[in-house]
Amino acid sequence: MTGTGVVEVTPERTLRVDAERRRQALLCAAASVFLAEGLDAPLESVAAAAGVGIATLYRRFPTRDALVEAVFEAKMAAHADRIEAAAQRAASRPWAAFCEYVRDLCEMQVADPAFGRVLLRPMQGSPLFADAHARAVRASRRLVSRARKAGALRAEVREPDLYLLTASIAALIADPGPMSAERAACRLTELFLDAVKGPAA
Repeated sequence: MTGTGVVEVTPERTLRVDAERRRQALLCAAASVFLAEGLDAPLESVAAAAGVGIATLYRRFPTRDALVEAVFEAKMAAHADRIEAAAQRAASRPWAAFCEYVRDLCEMQVADPAFGRVLLRPMQGSPLFADAHARAVRASRRLVSRARKAGALRAEVREPDLYLLTASIAALIADPGPMSAERAACRLTELFLDAVKGPAA
């Protein structure tokens, strides 16, 4: 900044702005490509959609997982926030809190199948992503534990059962059979809730 309060545009600042613009273009392109083609879509498609070369993509994101984490970092944090809120509600309304979260999980996967796949992948490269993922895991354990101890869930229900549901919904969305993906996922979710419902629900 100059003495007159005007921000001086230096070559270095211009380069930083251009680099951030390319990064955001890559993230937006990747989000669109992953939504349309899945997490295993060719990274060349992402680079082309962003209007950059594949070498530029790899300079910013050396691995596929690094790109995936950057794309879904904010969504993973929001997901962790939702589970933490559900775990808090479970202290007073265990069955309602559990049902609300499970249905929210279903809706989220239907809206963004790629993020549903992210929940099933072990990725811990980005510190922010890893922190959000760890928060989500801890909160899901609290949610299930509180609901089970209150009798809202059957005694044998454990936190990994949510992983099984997530994986099953992801598989159904990929191949819903004669139903729409949304209808198939919602039906499976309601069957799951009926199956895990405890005597005090």
